[in-house]
Amino acid sequence: MNRPRHATITDELGLSKSMPADPARFEWVGRPRAAGTPTVFLGLGPEPENLPEWFDLSPTDEVRFVECPAFAAQVDGWADRVPSRFSRLDPEAVSGSLAASASVARYLPAQRAFPSFFAPLTARLAVGGRRKPLGRTVWLPSGKADLLGRELALAFRAEGWTVRFQDHESLGKHPGEALPRLLRDGAPDLFLSVNLKGLDPFGLGFALLREAGTRVAAWLVDNPFNLLPSVKSAYWRELPLFVTDHTFLGPLRENGAAHAHHLPLAACPELFADGTLPEHGHGLEDRLVFVGRSAFPDREKFFAGLALADDAAPAGTTVRRDYFWWRDRLGIAPLWPGNEVRRIAAGAESSGLAWKRACLAAAGPLTIFGDDGWRDIENADLRPVVDYYAHLPAIYRRASAVLNVTGMQLPGGLTQRHFDVWCAGGFLLTDAHAGLDIFPRELTDPIAFARPDDIRPLFERYRAESPEKRELRSLWRELILREHTYATRVAALLTALALP
Repeated sequence: MNRPRHATITDELGLSKSMPADPARFEWVGRPRAAGTPTVFLGLGPEPENLPEWFDLSPTDEVRFVECPAFAAQVDGWADRVPSRFSRLDPEAVSGSLAASASVARYLPAQRAFPSFFAPLTARLAVGGRRKPLGRTVWLPSGKADLLGRELALAFRAEGWTVRFQDHESLGKHPGEALPRLLRDGAPDLFLSVNLKGLDPFGLGFALLREAGTRVAAWLVDNPFNLLPSVKSAYWRELPLFVTDHTFLGPLRENGAAHAHHLPLAACPELFADGTLPEHGHGLEDRLVFVGRSAFPDREKFFAGLALADDAAPAGTTVRRDYFWWRDRLGIAPLWPGNEVRRIAAGAESSGLAWKRACLAAAGPLTIFGDDGWRDIENADLRPVVDYYAHLPAIYRRASAVLNVTGMQLPGGLTQRHFDVWCAGGFLLTDAHAGLDIFPRELTDPIAFARPDDIRPLFERYRAESPEKRELRSLWRELILREHTYATRVAALLTALALP
């Protein structure tokens, strides 16, 4: 069996890529080649002289092609090897009507090496000229139980929008098949991705949706530079990005983002007002409570091949060894493309875990609802994890106070606790950091601590019910329900996108 031959080129991100000379690397768009119809190639590959033999193209067949100049310039003698009867097609001539009248093939390795050139052409072939707006409809590429799925659905419906959940896995893996099929029934006004779910690495999905007249946006609720290494095209720079941590706005813009906005997390009173105590949730009335896991899901996979550095910060230090501290220490720039930024995240993860452990150790005695990673915390009553919607509101409401300790991946980010505890009628104590600036100082100063050793005295101040505690709780809850719900966030997002 003959192995495909490989040319090597530098792709649009500056990375070396292999370009196999192999007919199996061509994909027919919509339908296989039909004899007697014109044939159009989006990319001819590194051996264009072999295409007539590979695809049984007769001397009388009409063959046209579009090629990326950056690809052709890197293959030795490429222009001289294109059969003389092949005619070059202007990229502007690629349209949906062309796909209806011709057999179209895409050379996939070049499509992935130069997605900024090829993805818009493929989008025009697939959906160009067939726009059918659905009107005030948003597609959420997630399940109803996924991160923010239920919250966003409620908020958009409150604004009078129709919400449709779409399978993010099929959209992310096979956008060229899944999206044209969905778009036949009409295009939504908005496609909103959380953490880039439902958007493929090469930007084809983005191009297809944009061609259909849909606005595409992403709400990055996690560290954006932990998410962007999976993106293999510069399309994200055109994408309206909403981040929960305002300290990333500058770095995103420095790395090419054209539309970056601050949109913090929020509360959802419709889902977080009641709740019931689980069997292991009693006896909290006089307790300081912490709820959280010791590691995020698939942490080991994310940091595969990277050692989580020891954080040697002295106990009780006020120096926040956060993401940007590690970026400056490691001297990594730019932050995209590539996986080098994961080293920054590894350092921040180590610092964040060290900070949490120092705070939990100093805060005791306390009750922790979490995993066995907290087993060795002294003076801690460790209890199993709880269901977010079913149990947390009741736990927050029943505890004397709830402790929040913010990780170092988001230096100015807020957690759900900053909103949920007050929404549920609880009382929060939190570490002080830049994210609290969205709230009035007269509310944050009384409940914030700078060092682990400050936690226990702060808790003792609010351990018992008092007029001060009741007033603070009431003011915080009123503020959250008035200004910091997912309904207000969706309204702000729609305004930023100039959507109704």
